[in-house]
Amino acid sequence: MADRTWPSDWNARRAGMGCEMCATSTVSAFPWGTRYYEGDHADAYLMHQPVQLGTTVVIFRPRHVADPIDLSPAEIVGFWSDIRVVTNAIEDVFHPCQMNYALFGNAIPHLHAHLITRYPDDPAPGRPLPDAAFDAALELSVVELDEQLQLLRIAIARGGPDRD
Repeated sequence: MADRTWPSDWNARRAGMGCEMCATSTVSAFPWGTRYYEGDHADAYLMHQPVQLGTTVVIFRPRHVADPIDLSPAEIVGFWSDIRVVTNAIEDVFHPCQMNYALFGNAIPHLHAHLITRYPDDPAPGRPLPDAAFDAALELSVVELDEQLQLLRIAIARGGPDRD
């Protein structure tokens, strides 16, 4: 048998033991992001060091879930509805030409989506962003972060563009 490459406590993490994302309902900011949306099923955090302007992490909130297949039908609808609200605000504020949605869970096994904005001048149009783009991400200044958070909150309050 091959050596185990996943952490020895992986099953416990998937079950929610010590899950740092389960604590998100009690804090509005982490070292990596600040919350700007609290939905019924998910909260959205603007990344402090975005790979692209507007990069956001949306975290499923009502309970610990490691994988989307563990959601009830109502939770799936609620989670993606909250993502839709956040995406509308991101598009209203940042005007990307494309949004990428990524669900991983390899590092933190709690359901969350990375919303990555794509722009015409990004380093890999039509392809996934290369690792070098993530390595080169610059931290937003406090002023930039506050301004972007305010614009996103205003866009959410307005309801964003109607896409129905």
